[in-house]
Amino acid sequence: SRSAVTAAVEPSQSSTPRPQRTGKHAISSLLMQRAIQTQLYYLADMRDEPTYMWMREFLNHGHLDDKGRFQELDGLRCDGGWQYYLEQLENAPSFSITVQLAPPRLSAQQQRNPYLAAQAVGRSYEENILPSKISQTLRTVARSLETEWVPVLFEIAEEDRKRVQLYNAPPQIQTAAAAYQAFWCERQVVAGGEGDDQGTPLHALNERIVARFCTRVALDELIDELQGVSPADDSAEDEEAKRAAVEWLRDFANEWEPKLKRGPDDNKRRSFGVAPPGHWQRLCDGADADDVTEAMWQELPPLFAYASDDAMRLYSPEALAARLRRVRARVCDELIGDLQATVLSMS
Repeated sequence: SRSAVTAAVEPSQSSTPRPQRTGKHAISSLLMQRAIQTQLYYLADMRDEPTYMWMREFLNHGHLDDKGRFQELDGLRCDGGWQYYLEQLENAPSFSITVQLAPPRLSAQQQRNPYLAAQAVGRSYEENILPSKISQTLRTVARSLETEWVPVLFEIAEEDRKRVQLYNAPPQIQTAAAAYQAFWCERQVVAGGEGDDQGTPLHALNERIVARFCTRVALDELIDELQGVSPADDSAEDEEAKRAAVEWLRDFANEWEPKLKRGPDDNKRRSFGVAPPGHWQRLCDGADADDVTEAMWQELPPLFAYASDDAMRLYSPEALAARLRRVRARVCDELIGDLQATVLSMS
């Protein structure tokens, strides 16, 4: 059965503590990137332009914006990661700048009034830039984001496990009571980390970015997992099918990981109107997490999948899509631990 084959290739769990991921798989870097963008949003909303401009120029991170338009996954461009960024903020000296405000505009009639004309001069004030205080603020924002992201990762993992369960077992008809419960569960409001009833300003965009991030990690880990899988039948045909499946999945990842990194172009998607059938996701330069899982599910089985019944159960695109979700559920569980460890180390 499908479940028997899936269980046979489930990697063994080790009691040894797992180290946090590094490089492009480190969610701590993404956390600091979105913390910076969230803080820029707050500064723009409060019209603190001097601090806003200084923060965007710090360590050449002018590509990060306050509206969330920059959606790439690898936006924190520091060799030392988030630790280096906060360390440089802590060590940066405080300074003051003079802000000159433009004089108020006067109408032609007001300009002829010498009293008003004498009063219409620009004011100036001193603005103190305290990098160490900004560092502490970023730590607070990161804790708020961690509070929001943990439920997002948990929800992705639960949904993936449900999809894998549906794949392994025949579907059942949904009862009216279950449909009613699912209807209201989808409308529950999850409180954010900074208020009783609302999240951080980029919460909706962050949900999509977190989903793309864990999908990219899952793709790489699925390739590593397939390379270590021994076919149920040691025949040469199944061994060749496994090797071909790894190459096929690597090509798939090379196509979709750059799109996951870039993020979806919502304006281009809207210009399509009603999406055409088939692989319409390939018409865009960027992608969401759901685009990747759907594209893999829609692929036609390659020739190597027809080598045997075991090869079809293990290496067909339908089976690989289910296995991708299984791996992503495990990745989400591990990323929750990485997030919590990162925030703890920031304290």
